[in-house]
Amino acid sequence: MKKLIKAAGLSLVVLTSSLVAHAAEAAQKVAYVNTAQIFQELPQREAVLKKLQEEFKDRSAEMKTLEDKIKSKADKARRDASLLGDDGVRQLQIEIAGLQAEYKLKGQSLERDGKRREAEEKQKLFKAIQDAVSKVAEREGVDMVIDAQALQYAKPELDLSKKVIDELK
Repeated sequence: MKKLIKAAGLSLVVLTSSLVAHAAEAAQKVAYVNTAQIFQELPQREAVLKKLQEEFKDRSAEMKTLEDKIKSKADKARRDASLLGDDGVRQLQIEIAGLQAEYKLKGQSLERDGKRREAEEKQKLFKAIQDAVSKVAEREGVDMVIDAQALQYAKPELDLSKKVIDELK
């Protein structure tokens, strides 16, 4: 009798733990998104690129003008070296060196500002992607969404990327 009660109790424990494990497994629905793909297909991305190009257009044009000045002075120094004499060539070399230093400083500033603005705009786009992922996940009844880069394997039907792209359009 004692053995029968122990066997029944053990069976009950195994059955209960099995049911709890299945219930926990069924309670969580997991999906994934490919953030890089979403970012590449994002319609707002092109608008942001154009906005940044427009924002830095004047400074880029200034850099191009400075580059042309350096090139023309270098050509003049090569072409007219015999006519200018040593003092004239030295003077042109000093001017070229000054223009090159100015070009380098302005170039570094432009690059630094461009990268900073690009990072700001990318951050805004990634925030929009996160919001869209949250909306799609709620609508689909998904408990957890993982980025595809963190996965080793997942079924293609668990991919929410296309739905997120559609949400962003």
